[in-house]
Formats: sequence, C-alpha cells, structure tokens
Amino acid sequence: MHAYELVMVLQSALDDGGVNALLAGLAGGVERNGGEVQLAGQLMDRRGTVGETTEGWKARRLAYPMSKNKEGYFAVLRFNAPPAYIVELERGLQLDENVLRYITVRGDE
Repeated sequence: MHAYELVMVLQSALDDGGVNALLAGLAGGVERNGGEVQLAGQLMDRRGTVGETTEGWKARRLAYPMSKNKEGYFAVLRFNAPPAYIVELERGLQLDENVLRYITVRGDE
C-alpha cells in the first residue's frame, strides 16, 4: 500500500451534509478496498494547511470559473491504499457531477 493525497474542488451548491456525505463515501470506498483514511478535511489556507471539519465548510472563490461555478469547496483526503484502487477511485470522481476538479498525488516514501 502507498500513501496518497486527493485534493478536490467541489460544487458550492452542496451544503455541509452533502460535502460530508461525499467524503464519507470516498473514505468508505478506501476502507472497503483494504486501505485506511488518515485525514479528511478542507484546505484552510494557501500554504496547504488541512483542517478536519464536519461543520462550517467554507466555499472559496475560484481563480477562474469551472463548469460555470465561481466558488467551490476545497476538500482533502489523505489515505493509504493499494495502487490498483486509484484507477477505480478516479473513474468514480470523473463521473460525479459534484466534483469539479481533482488530483491524486502519491506521497513520498
């Protein structure tokens, strides 16, 4: 298993419950495939600080419109998972209309 960090921009039309449900679904998928979630939260500042939160998600203004959205939530998920699961995870993110952009990065060894 390898360490990964998934950063997503989510639609601002979601409420706190919607964002939490999406993250819980992703975390559940990681755990069902033999991985473990280390951190789920929102990007707090430009330095990359991540804060765990279940309430008070803050929509941020985007640098440019994404799918006609001018604001979005920046969510972060840090987890360990088998490399084969990443393809499945990214396929699901591509199909989810609430996910505007995402990037999955493998952590340093």
